[in-house]
Amino acid sequence: MYKNKVYILILASAVFRIVVANTIELSNDEVYYWTYPLHLQMNYFDHPPMVALLIRITTLNLFLQQEIFLRCGAILGAAAGTWLSYSIGKKIKNERTGWFAALLYNSSIYTSIIAGVFILPDSPQVIFWLLGLRIAVNFAIENNKKSINETWILWGVFTGLCIMCKVHGIFLWIGLGLYIVSYKRHFLSQRFLYISLIITLLIISPIFIWNWLNNFVTWNYHSTRIAVHPISLNKDSLIEAIIGQLAYNNPLNVFLIIQGILFYRKQKFSLSPVNRLLLFLGLPLIIIVTLLSLFNPMLPHWSGPGFMTLQFLAASYLDNKFNSTNYIPLFIRYALALVVVSATIGILFINFYPGTLGSKKVNETGSGDFTLDLYGWQQAGDEFGKWMKEVRQPNSLPANNTIVCNKWFPAAHIDYYIARKYNMQVIGTGTVNDLHQYVFLNHHKNDLKKGDSAICIIPSNYSVNLSSTYLNYFNSAQLIHTILSKRMHTIVRYFKVYLLSGYRGNDEAHIILVR
Repeated sequence: MYKNKVYILILASAVFRIVVANTIELSNDEVYYWTYPLHLQMNYFDHPPMVALLIRITTLNLFLQQEIFLRCGAILGAAAGTWLSYSIGKKIKNERTGWFAALLYNSSIYTSIIAGVFILPDSPQVIFWLLGLRIAVNFAIENNKKSINETWILWGVFTGLCIMCKVHGIFLWIGLGLYIVSYKRHFLSQRFLYISLIITLLIISPIFIWNWLNNFVTWNYHSTRIAVHPISLNKDSLIEAIIGQLAYNNPLNVFLIIQGILFYRKQKFSLSPVNRLLLFLGLPLIIIVTLLSLFNPMLPHWSGPGFMTLQFLAASYLDNKFNSTNYIPLFIRYALALVVVSATIGILFINFYPGTLGSKKVNETGSGDFTLDLYGWQQAGDEFGKWMKEVRQPNSLPANNTIVCNKWFPAAHIDYYIARKYNMQVIGTGTVNDLHQYVFLNHHKNDLKKGDSAICIIPSNYSVNLSSTYLNYFNSAQLIHTILSKRMHTIVRYFKVYLLSGYRGNDEAHIILVR
């Protein structure tokens, strides 16, 4: 009965996600992750390689590079996530709990939209997290018939693959370790626990090998993002993290999670091994992200898998609270409606808002307008192509067809929407922490030589000071064209095209020791 409902839910939500994916352009992160599969590596500057492999698969080895095919992995992953949520809920309690879990998965903005439409490392991560969670439930079910040795092996495989999506997957091992130390100490004497750990370490070994070969650039970069500064507590960052986590995971879902925890505490919560396990697997990531936000700004979606785990408590709570087999609780209906309404408003805002939400100053037009990360790049690419055809003096553009950029954004947008279309290349010039993966992409291109010329395209919403950036690396800069980007017939951004001459070869990206 509930299985058929889940099939309908998967189909309906997939159609919804396809519509969303087809109506907005790629975000800053998405175009950046598009650069990953261009040249497969064991690891990348920011993340492990699983998202690159996923894009390679859904684009048929990069044969189809339109937005919908790049995002196809996220959409298929959300369908798999819905089914896995149903399967886990059914395993924890019953089919109706699984049905509620599937509904909650789709009513979370994190799992339904952020990881379910946009192609991010989270897109494959949530699938392997759920697969790991499904295996972990076996450790808490006393009458589990599955071989404990087989369970440990699968746990090692799925947690390893989860970490290969995003290092946050390590919290699966952390959560299980805390659960074992607290309630299942006899597991410590089982040799397959350690075999499982070895399997995970072998799977994630490419991360360590790549970083060892490249001066541990990933560790050095991320350590600055989570560094603890006890003298300077950032209250604003904490507030932003809390609000962001509530918004991303749907405040209605979070309320149900809290209700579920309180309900089971009143029902002698300590007697439920499965619920204890869910808390151990879900809470540590949420707590760590929230605490770290006291010292540095955190991204709210980092704790998404933790909330996704705790939603099974909410699903179990709803199963206890409602008896009707056909009833969808009002809270879930509102939560689903919130996702649909938010996505619809977002699409309309991005594509049809008359003007910009950001700065109106000529040199900074659009600055601060987050909607421009998802709008106007296709338009700019088309206008750039028209201008290229109109240029009458071939010598006015560099023969090497090179565009340079000093930051990974907007480099990736320029790369995808302009350079890719017109047989050009984007070379990163500047510092490693600004360029990220573009330092390594340079090695696969016809890199700049001293004395070379190039062009740079500077969007007004990411305006830079030429004297303190490009003129540190080139002898001169000349404005040769300006592209206007409009929304609803109103200018929202300028793209200034400069001709840079006399490359010096003195930027960090070209002198730092990376292989």
